[in-house]
Amino acid sequence: MLALLGWQGGARADDVYIMDINSSKAGSSDSHIMRLLTAALEASRPRYGAYTVRVAQLRMERDRLLQEMLKGELVNLSSQVTSPEWEARLTPVRIPVDKGISSYRVSLIDGRNQDLFSAIRTLDQLKSLSLGAGRQWSLNATYKEAGFHVVDGSTTAGLHGMLAAGRFQHFPRAIDEATYEQAAFIPAFPNLRLERSFALYIPSPRYFFVGGGQQRRLAQRLDYGMHILIADGRFDQLFHEFYDGLIAKTGLSKRRIFKLDNPRLSPQTPLSTKAYWYEPR
Repeated sequence: MLALLGWQGGARADDVYIMDINSSKAGSSDSHIMRLLTAALEASRPRYGAYTVRVAQLRMERDRLLQEMLKGELVNLSSQVTSPEWEARLTPVRIPVDKGISSYRVSLIDGRNQDLFSAIRTLDQLKSLSLGAGRQWSLNATYKEAGFHVVDGSTTAGLHGMLAAGRFQHFPRAIDEATYEQAAFIPAFPNLRLERSFALYIPSPRYFFVGGGQQRRLAQRLDYGMHILIADGRFDQLFHEFYDGLIAKTGLSKRRIFKLDNPRLSPQTPLSTKAYWYEPR
């Protein structure tokens, strides 16, 4: 079953976007994704015409999601941290939907270990501590290639259980994920805390990916609409509306930033387009 969202014109919309439920869930930055998507599609309507946005109600892990995206029947749109496979097999809109803030990773930890992390001054010291990551996640291979000791898990909930059991020492997450999950999992894990002293920076843009038979047109439309939002300031306005509070809450600008290269990035990654990226001040 599909739930209808967004604007629809006439009995049949020209362009149909079916977004995966993980990208569209209400709350935190995910409502930002839906606002950004509908703003871009509205901006493109004078050129491209009517559209429909739906949300697929079936939750899927990343590998299954990719397969369904290729078919384009249950789902044809997702907001995901990029990977070589997704860029090769789907059509990315190469504008970071969150201005690349998902490149900054703060860690969830057992709060009783804060002093251990506060004492870290170098990236090599940080690499000596074990971290948790989903085995299907795009950054998993990047962590391993950089020399981190990575403990794999299957699901976010499972990884929180592993952190609580001491299977690894920290769980790097994007700032919206970290704050949401700390609140969600603390009833079961009372010592769960947001680590206070550092952040990892790994260039890892989150793009809109489009699949299915109409992916070229649907991606071109989104790209066109997103560029309108960048030009008139709404892209930045939406970003600050949804992220400024999280940036302040996590103290991102006050943390030590450990930077890592991401050798898995495509040469087409628009790293030099400053308007696309957030930098802590």
